[in-house]
Amino acid sequence: MVTPDVDGSNNVTWVNIGADVKVVNMVADQPYHHGALREALLEAGRELLAERGAHAFSLSEIARRVGVSTAAPYRHFADRDALIDTLADEGYIKFHDVLREAVAGATDPADAITRIGVGYLRFAVEHPAVFTIMFRDRQGPPSDYGPPSFQTFLEAVETAQRSGVLSDRLPAPVTSRSIWAALHGAATLDAVGGFAKLGLGAPLEELVETLLDPYWTRPRPHG
Repeated sequence: MVTPDVDGSNNVTWVNIGADVKVVNMVADQPYHHGALREALLEAGRELLAERGAHAFSLSEIARRVGVSTAAPYRHFADRDALIDTLADEGYIKFHDVLREAVAGATDPADAITRIGVGYLRFAVEHPAVFTIMFRDRQGPPSDYGPPSFQTFLEAVETAQRSGVLSDRLPAPVTSRSIWAALHGAATLDAVGGFAKLGLGAPLEELVETLLDPYWTRPRPHG
């Protein structure tokens, strides 16, 4: 029994019976234009990622969900990890938009830092599967979409230090990494319900305010 892929578009199963060759099964791809197929594969990947997480599906399953041959996804993605990396890049773009919107909506430099923190945690809670793959070890080269998010935060920290509301005891890059690490740890815990399981659940705003307290030059009101 041989299963050839005809132009990457059909699965045809052939059975040899003596000298005869008979077609016993044919599964044709759904018709997609080149770019439309790529987007359909990504959409199926988004669905499966949300349903099961990054490690519980294959490219073959994505192909079946889209209605194409198992060979079709390889026209666009070298393997499953390449598709996951693309979804992670999408996540970084959305995440960066969240941080920029936080800065744009702020009333002052301290408010910008707080809004970024809340946006960070809310993104993780609302998109837990995407958040997880964004920070996983990539199989391919590092993403170009991750650094702009941190750069936006670094600039907000620099502005807050210059204005005197955020401690400048440490250089802005060091302070930024420290706060970022604290936010990421809290976001990771909150995204999986870690705080609630420990009986430590709290509104995102309250959690961020508590994390930021050590970095202000003077106490800020909560709530």
